[in-house]
Amino acid sequence: MKALPKILLALTGVAALSLAYPASVQASVTYQYIGNPFTRADPPYTTSDFVTVMMTLADPLPANFDGTVTPTAFTATDGVQTINNHNTDPIDTVFQFVTDATSTITHWEVAVGSGDFPNIRSFNGLPTIEFVGDSAVDENVNFAGNSDSPGVWSVNASVPDAGSTLSLMTLTLMAFGLLARRLQRAAV
Repeated sequence: MKALPKILLALTGVAALSLAYPASVQASVTYQYIGNPFTRADPPYTTSDFVTVMMTLADPLPANFDGTVTPTAFTATDGVQTINNHNTDPIDTVFQFVTDATSTITHWEVAVGSGDFPNIRSFNGLPTIEFVGDSAVDENVNFAGNSDSPGVWSVNASVPDAGSTLSLMTLTLMAFGLLARRLQRAAV
């Protein structure tokens, strides 16, 4: 019977972790930008190419936001090249946004690249940048772009951190296993 207080203490600890741990589990959110076709395109670009951006943030952009963010991951493509968080220079990467009262992105500057070339950019009316549109420059300094034609941002559903959920489930199952083992020993 001496084992029972230890088992209850262990289960109380697991219950406390079960209550506290989910509060630390974060959900990420992915934003997707789809631009309009380029109106100027030096080969290998064509007027069928356009800019797309996928970026994942740890938390959704808040309402009435005006500032920069650091994505946990991103990929930008222009039909010829793909630049992501693994092959870009952080110094040449900008993700600046303005949102309205409903957290909808209304203005932005997204610029990714490595030095001056190659790069992929999308702008929509930030006070410091009057240009609206998308542009791309490849490693051979070929240019493509459009102006006065911003694309559209959309938000994909939040995804909970599955790794943390699995860790919590494993911890709980281990606690139940220890409880069963202790109860089996106490019965003998």
